[in-house]
Amino acid sequence: MNEQHLPIGQLMKAARKFKKFNQSDVAHAMGCSQSALSKMEHNLLMPNAPQWFLFSRFTSIPPESIETGIIDRHSIVKLNNDNVSIGFKLPKRYRSNRSMKVREIYPLYSFLKKNNKEDFELFSKSLGIDHEFFLDFDNLVNFQLFIDLINFFIGLKKTSLRDIQEVVRFGQDDFYWDRFILDSKQVYEAKDVLVKYAKEQVFFQVDFKILIETDKEIVFVFYEPESHLTQSLKDVSPETEAWLGHYRKLSLENMIKHTLGVEIEVIPLTSLSNLPLEDRFEIH
Repeated sequence: MNEQHLPIGQLMKAARKFKKFNQSDVAHAMGCSQSALSKMEHNLLMPNAPQWFLFSRFTSIPPESIETGIIDRHSIVKLNNDNVSIGFKLPKRYRSNRSMKVREIYPLYSFLKKNNKEDFELFSKSLGIDHEFFLDFDNLVNFQLFIDLINFFIGLKKTSLRDIQEVVRFGQDDFYWDRFILDSKQVYEAKDVLVKYAKEQVFFQVDFKILIETDKEIVFVFYEPESHLTQSLKDVSPETEAWLGHYRKLSLENMIKHTLGVEIEVIPLTSLSNLPLEDRFEIH
């Protein structure tokens, strides 16, 4: 998804469906015919600069989406927000308790799409969701989709730390982190980055509370599941939980390296409550 190399027609269709506009509405706003817009959405015609400006303004997307290949309005997550995603038909499996942005599944989804094309097509067909849906970071799904992605990777035997690290390093790029580009003129420590990460989870998901505590030189990170996740637990095996734990550990390490340029080790700790999907980590 980070290749701009995505046909612009897919972006235009994604933006239009997000707003639940029909082609006639958008074409009128752009000053072109519905037939011309249809050709644009099918990549048979390119919009000129004024048309793209009018399109992006009418659909409320950043004009630079044409360069990045993704749509990102930098909005916060609201559980079951009816202002998003409804323009797309979501299978019942992914409609309830929608509290996770497409941004959160981007690392897994984009890695599979780029590096395992045949497997990606297989998984994509099983979802029953339009490809364009995943071009918009603000669309919402539930945690079940994240679990299904993890279980698909497990089915592909991609379960080692090295396998999961490849997913993290490939998919957690500048588009994913976005708001974690810190002011280079200030001095930050790992704790500062982690506190910022916990505070801004609302730009990623509201399925888990992420709590940061300190004890002298040690920083503790806690992932606590929200109550609405109980509906997703039937597909969570010990292998799923282990994969998720590895992913979180490597994500925290990658985030520190991405923002501070330093290598750290995140140490998994034994869960205190034995809640499903809960994780605890220690950072020195």
